[in-house]
Amino acid sequence: MVKNRLSIYLIKEEIEEEKIFEKDSGVQLLKEYDQNKKLYYLPSWIHSPAWLNGFFEMKCDELRQANSRAVLINKMEVDGKTRIFALTFGYAKNLFAEDVIEEQFGLKIVLNTVGINDIRKISKISVGSNQEQSQEQMPRATNINEFGFDLEKDLIKNVTGKCEDEIFGKANLIGGDIFSVLVERDINNIEEFLVYCYKKYKEEKYKENFEWIDNIKEVKSKGEKENLDNILIQYINSKKYDCVWMSIPEVIDWEVINGFNYTNDDVVYDDIIIEKVVDSLRNDLISVEQLKRKKIILTDVEGKEVGRWSSYKCIIAEITVDEKSYCLNNGKWYHINKDFSDKIEKEYEKINISDMEFIDYTDDMKDEDEYNEEFSKSLSKAYLIHKIGEIPYGGGKGNKIELCDVMTQDNKLIHIKKNGGSAYLSHLFNQAAVSAELLLDNTFRNKVNDKMNEFNNKNFPIDFNPTNYTIIIGIINKYHDARPKIPFFSKVSLQYTINSMKKWGYNVQLKNINKI
Repeated sequence: MVKNRLSIYLIKEEIEEEKIFEKDSGVQLLKEYDQNKKLYYLPSWIHSPAWLNGFFEMKCDELRQANSRAVLINKMEVDGKTRIFALTFGYAKNLFAEDVIEEQFGLKIVLNTVGINDIRKISKISVGSNQEQSQEQMPRATNINEFGFDLEKDLIKNVTGKCEDEIFGKANLIGGDIFSVLVERDINNIEEFLVYCYKKYKEEKYKENFEWIDNIKEVKSKGEKENLDNILIQYINSKKYDCVWMSIPEVIDWEVINGFNYTNDDVVYDDIIIEKVVDSLRNDLISVEQLKRKKIILTDVEGKEVGRWSSYKCIIAEITVDEKSYCLNNGKWYHINKDFSDKIEKEYEKINISDMEFIDYTDDMKDEDEYNEEFSKSLSKAYLIHKIGEIPYGGGKGNKIELCDVMTQDNKLIHIKKNGGSAYLSHLFNQAAVSAELLLDNTFRNKVNDKMNEFNNKNFPIDFNPTNYTIIIGIINKYHDARPKIPFFSKVSLQYTINSMKKWGYNVQLKNINKI
């Protein structure tokens, strides 16, 4: 029997067959095998390729192309439940209506089938920072840890792995929401194969090696997102600003920034202030669509626009619904596993808070550099490290890093940044971690000492011992709690950073710097 590439989706249990396809999509019934197995299709549009006329400036009736699209709908009883499977052929994926596909169907099949050392390729998104999406592929099957996958920060979208399963033909399996496999199956023997796929999906074997995939999930259900958005509006109107606030959704260069404008408000603000954004709305807030239309405009010192986002994308929200934890970050809702959420919150509460006296960040300070200068002056003996500039490392022209902002006589390395949301804080934490690791290298310390000598600053000794140093991460915050108020995903990033620095021997502390 010939092998066929099968692309299989599981339809959500509550979705009826007539609701599977987009309304007015033009999908038609091609063949009904029985009342539970039907083949649908969308008539192909046969046409000349665009490049024929666009590039060659010619026509040719013998050169034609068509996007074929067909979906086999197979309804069956599995484990006492009626479930619908959809097998797509050609370009049929886009025929489905929104919110009808069971999420992680293929992902769980793959992870329940392959071993921990049998991964070939992963696709992931780094949540809470810049939403970076990436794919990594290895030349041979290997352990998930070889991919540089962060178990706490990265959300896996799909994975490819090699299996030894006879039913799956010992093939490479691809799984995300879709399950894809090349097997000897056709219309005559597909049912038993779908039953096997479903049973693999329902297994919990993946928890032995891949339990972390349940930590964070992007909310894809339209109904669930609408419900969360409605709760968000209630929170904002109730002024629950301990759970909802605003921040910059991407890393910016504060040194050249003048401030933020909100449409319908001529005032220039030095931060995105949710109370001011809501006050600038033309009408009472009743819908997230108002927040999506409302723009936050970033201007530089010359008054030029250098950034623009919807207010909705700037909102950070952490809410609980029916004992389930959710986060809104960078315009996307995430469901956080409660055990994972509780673990991160407990770990965040354990981080030592520095008892060192810090001055306030006041309105008359134009940027962080000015704050650093004033702060270093307030200390009995301190070095303004940011003035020595960035130190090159690793041999590449672009590899440079700022050691820290301020260093004290008693070996405190202080990194200071404004609370600019998950993306900006992740940048701060990463800088602290990279700097701490590089200091373990004698060659890098020599480069630092050469720079320090130019400013008569303190040098690092030859017998450098990280246990003699304390790294303080200072966050300039408009919220004046002793422990900085930061987004959930920033707490995840911070925990990862602190664990690394402690492993190297450093003492690590946190400090909230009041922005007045």
